[in-house]
Formats: sequence, structure tokens, C-alpha cells
Amino acid sequence: METINKDDMVFLNDLGRRITQSTDDHCESAFLFQRLSVSIQRYNAVAVLGTFTHTTPRTKCSRFSDY
Repeated sequence: METINKDDMVFLNDLGRRITQSTDDHCESAFLFQRLSVSIQRYNAVAVLGTFTHTTPRTKCSRFSDY
């Protein structure tokens, strides 16, 4: 997994500045980074959940069939 590099930060800071200029809301840069962070966390959750095998749930009585 790669971390964010200098060029990425320059791009994101410029994008945040442009959004701020367009909306006149000085919190837009922070919101941009928050949205990006949440998106990365969601992707990571999906990626982790995708590594588990899918199994069919057992019925109530099947766990006692060996006794």
C-alpha cells in the first residue's frame, strides 16, 4: 500500500483551494480530506471483507448431529 506522496498533496491542496474559491467556504479543504479518508476506509473494509470465504449457515440442529 502506498502512502500519499508530495505530488498528490499538491494536487489535493490545489483542488481544495479551488473548491474553497468556488464555494467561498473555508472548510472545503478539510471536508475534501475527510471525504477522501472515509472513502479509503470504506474501500479497505470492502477489501478485508472480500478475503473471507462465503459459507452456508448451518441449521440449528446440524451442530448437534455429531453427539
